[in-house]
Order: sequence, then structure tokens, then C-alpha cells
Amino acid sequence: MTNNQADTTIKIKDRIIGTGYPTYMIAEMSANHAGSLERAKEIVHAAKEAGADCLKIQTYTPDTLTINCHNKYFQVKNGTWEGENLYGLYGKAYTPWEWQPILKEEADKVGIDFLSTPFDVTAVDFLEKMGMEFYKIASFEMIDIPLLKYVASKQKPIIMSTGMASLEEIKEAVAAIRSEGNNQIALMKCSSAYPAAPEQMHLQNIADMQIRFGLPVGLSDHSMGHMSAMTAVALGASVIEKHFCLSRDIENPDASFSMTPTEFKEMVTQIRDVEKAIGNVFYGVTSQEESSMVFRRSIFVTEPVKKGEIFTRENTRIIRPGYGLKPKYYEDILGLQAGEDVERGTPFSYELTEKHSILFLTNNDNTMPLYEWLKKQKESVILLHEKITLDIIKQIAPAYVISFNYKYLVPEDVLEYCNGKIVNLHISYLPYNKGASPNFFSFYENTPKGVTIHEMTTGLDEGALLLQKEVEFDESSETFATAYDKLIAEMIELFKQNWSALKEGQIVAKPQTGDGTYHTAKELKEIREKYPFQWTDCIADWKRQNHLV
Repeated sequence: MTNNQADTTIKIKDRIIGTGYPTYMIAEMSANHAGSLERAKEIVHAAKEAGADCLKIQTYTPDTLTINCHNKYFQVKNGTWEGENLYGLYGKAYTPWEWQPILKEEADKVGIDFLSTPFDVTAVDFLEKMGMEFYKIASFEMIDIPLLKYVASKQKPIIMSTGMASLEEIKEAVAAIRSEGNNQIALMKCSSAYPAAPEQMHLQNIADMQIRFGLPVGLSDHSMGHMSAMTAVALGASVIEKHFCLSRDIENPDASFSMTPTEFKEMVTQIRDVEKAIGNVFYGVTSQEESSMVFRRSIFVTEPVKKGEIFTRENTRIIRPGYGLKPKYYEDILGLQAGEDVERGTPFSYELTEKHSILFLTNNDNTMPLYEWLKKQKESVILLHEKITLDIIKQIAPAYVISFNYKYLVPEDVLEYCNGKIVNLHISYLPYNKGASPNFFSFYENTPKGVTIHEMTTGLDEGALLLQKEVEFDESSETFATAYDKLIAEMIELFKQNWSALKEGQIVAKPQTGDGTYHTAKELKEIREKYPFQWTDCIADWKRQNHLV
């Protein structure tokens, strides 16, 4: 599902409705029984067989909806029912109340949920006696706030259509239901035209309503076919409602825009396929793509290379297939020595290189000056940005591993394999400000500032100290960004001055003492919300503005 969808769900009987769950499919009988109880029963069975989760009816009589009057105000002037009198139309369409317990019993028998739309409080009372487990509110009744409150007071889930409604009217309706302590609401995008034209559907409202109301949103679909319903599901709809008939040849007020069992079943099948296609957020190789991975490009040795020779642009290339090292490492492998004779056409891997290289782990460009310096010292340096694994470490068999602004924790099996020859370069004066954004927290909490080189352990910044340097700052002339750059420069200089001794193991490690401080990225986010700042802010000015001095 898309990222902008609400996570709120409601529960109808044993079904959860909302983002990430199968679409709830409602078949609306309405007037399609055409006055026959037996046909109504047949529709219940046909809906179940067509894949509907729920069969919906309407509970009203002509007298609960309107009055028997034939003046101009009660005549339908356009649309599917043009020329009809309201009282007469509702008389043709309504489902006799004495049928409704029978139809519910039939639905229970075949295993399909049963739902009704009440149109006044007498209908609600009737449905309560029937044991109705959830309710539907029609678009035309959505503005009947007293009715909404009465339905909501029953503390059962409510599916509410919003056809013709302004945003303000939807807000009022939702507020009315919530005022009764009922938040079990699903909204339905709806175009109250019969049938609805595609250009009048405005399905983008589905995602917008999810964001605005934090509720599951579906589609009550009066358009022809199932294109709108499938699109709605792709846009995040959790419920689909369609009018359902046995045949459009059976004359009744709703037949012309209703679906037949075959059409409904096809819609359900295609919506289930849409759900599969939507899937979950996933980046990477799918099972079907695995066989295609070999057609990616990778680094290959394209000319014979003797042991001790250098890998260059002349004897390596980025080509298909994908059995070699990823192309992003191409610049880094140039200049490495071959640890064995290599034939033309060999996929490049670190196993081909001279062993006992220096492995430099980083995720940040500001560490590159140190990497370049190591190369100038004629060190065989391998640069890695990806998460390190024991398999990669065994290929390289490094003499020493340097972690500098490397965002991953090093796995325990790698630490054991390297046997103490792995250090972390951390821009704080440990034990202060372990973890995230040590530069910021050292100023925020006024702790000692500096740089530390320590042994890498499984605990974040917990390793024994090898080298440290405290650094002083004039906060009136420093920004958080310039202070960070200064610490990076100090770290690089401290490392350069002591590289030989570090590599030869001549520096004795000392355990960290004292409690120190530790911070997470979440803490930084919380502080930025409380005391907003930019990295380019002057540190002293920021402290004064936020009364932190």
C-alpha cells in the first residue's frame, strides 16, 4: 500500500478492515429482488458464490422516507428515475421488513455477512432487534445528524457513504458519530449519480480522506463495470460496494446500473490480483527476478594479470554478466595488487587481491581525505560503504580495519575474525556523547569536546580507548556545521600522527571509565522539535535564543 494511507482499522465480526488487509466486498441488493422474496434469497446465495463478503439491503418504507404527495417537489426531474414520484419509487424499491429476518437467517446459513442501511430511528430499532452487528449510512442520510448520533449510540461499526458531501459536511458527520464515543467508522467515497460517469468519480479523494480523517476509506461504486473499483483499491480503498442483481433483464429501479453474478465475480477476482500486485513496500530482488541478476553489469578482469601486478583500467572493465564486484567499487579496486595469477574473463572479487590490505569502512564523503592519504602512503586500501559481512572479510583477509563515519554496527563474527585489529574513529571525547550526533550533543549538554580512536566492540562506542584529543571551541564564531568539520579535521590529523603505532599494535588500550553520555537519533529529533535549529546556526546565538545559557 502507499505511504500516505492511514493505518487505522475497524473490525466487523471477525474481519479487520483497513490498510494492508483484503478489500471488503459488499453486494448491494437494493431493489433487485423486484418484489420477490424467493429472488431475494437467490441473490443472497449468488452474492456468496460471486465472492462477496457481505450482502446489503436497505431498511425503510415509503412512509419513513417521504410523504405521499404528488406536487412538483416530489417528482424526480432527471436521471435514471426521471418522471417518477418519490413515494411511488420507494414503494417499488423497498425491501419488506418482514423479509429481512428471513434474509439475515439465509445469509448466516450460507456464511456471508448481512448489513442494512437504516433511514430513520424506527429502522434502527427494528434492526437492533434483528441483532444487526454493523450499520451502513447512505449518502443522502449523511447530513441527518440526529440519525447518525442514534446509530452511533449503538456502539457498532458504521460504514458511511459521502456522496454529494462537502468536506465540512463529512467533518460534521464524523464528529457526530465520535461524539457518541464511537470511532468505528469507515468512510465511502461515492458519486450519487445512477450510473456515475468516470469523470465524476474523483477517486483521488480516497487517499485524501484517509489522511484527513485517519479512517479506512472505501468506494460505494455506482459506475458501470469494475474499472473504478479496481482503481480505487489501487489507491487504497479498503471496502468496495456494488449494486448486485441476478440479471439486468429483471425489471426494477436499480437493475440498469447493477452487476450480474458473473460480472461481480470477475471484479472480485481482478481486485484480488490488484491486491497481490500492490503487495508491500519492497526494494530489491523478487524471486522471479533472481535469474535475471546475472545480466547486470559487474567488474571483470578483461586481460591476464600476473601475481603482484596492479589492477588497472587496461585489464579490468565494467561489463555484463553480473558475477563480479558491483560497479560502484570500480575506482576503488584500481591500484590494488593481484594476489595470484588471474585469467582473462574472471569475475573480479577481493579474493583475487593481495591479502592483508587495509579495509576502510565509511558512508560519508568527509572521510575521503583520510582514505586518499592512506593510498598515498602506499598502503593497499580497500574502501567499502556496504554493510560488512564475515564472507567479505574472509575474502579480503585485512591486516587492519578502520571504521570512520560508518553507519552500520560491525557484526560480532567479524569482530572475532579481526581479533582486535579493527578501530572506530569517533568525533566525541569518550565516554561522552556515544551514539548519534556527538558534535551537537557535546554543545547542547556542555560536555567535553574532542575526538577518540577506540577499539571496536559489539557495544556502540563502548570499546577501550586508544587515542584521544580534547578540542576547544569559540562558540560565538562556530556553527554546528563548522564545529563538525573541525572535529573531522582533528580526527584525521590525530590518526595520521599515530598511524604507524596503531598498525603495529604499539598503543596500549585503556578501558573507558565513568558513566559518560549516550544519545539516539530519536533524541535529536525531539530536541529539534523543542529547540529548532539549523546546522548553519551560530552555536552561541542558538543557545541564547533558547535560554540554554
